[in-house]
Amino acid sequence: MIKYIKIYDLIGFKICWALCAFCTIWEMPYLGPLATLLFIIIHLYIVSFNSRDIKVICLAILCGLLMDSFFSYFSFINYKGGVLADLSLAPLWILSMWAGFSVTMLYTLDSISNKYFYASLIGFFGGPLSYNAGVQIGSLTITSNLSYFLLAIGWGLIIPFLFMVINKLKK
Repeated sequence: MIKYIKIYDLIGFKICWALCAFCTIWEMPYLGPLATLLFIIIHLYIVSFNSRDIKVICLAILCGLLMDSFFSYFSFINYKGGVLADLSLAPLWILSMWAGFSVTMLYTLDSISNKYFYASLIGFFGGPLSYNAGVQIGSLTITSNLSYFLLAIGWGLIIPFLFMVINKLKK
């Protein structure tokens, strides 16, 4: 089963991402995080509860909490769905996306784990595009072009940082 981990992680994350984004507009903001929790538990079971994976998932959630709470608190992004969003903090569904994405980074994207420049480019362009998809779905609102630029900078720094941590924990 472990030889299929890349496919499982890629497909599982995409399903969880969509559930997290759509469940906010379906007024069931905790369904996506529950599905993501199940996805991560199955992933961890497949990799025999690898401590590196657990550490990276926790670190990614912390990065998401800090970055998305910053965006929410300063009204760069308005999130829908859940108690945390009402408190201007990163909602549980977006933190679940961070956790799911970190799992994808561990195996599916491992071929770029040492290519920090490319990782930065993926974050710089992919981060804002992902949030824009959330805007199109209706799960969040981006308040200005500056918000997109700040997202690009944030993701452009966080992706290589997480890969550096992943590489350090491999040793």
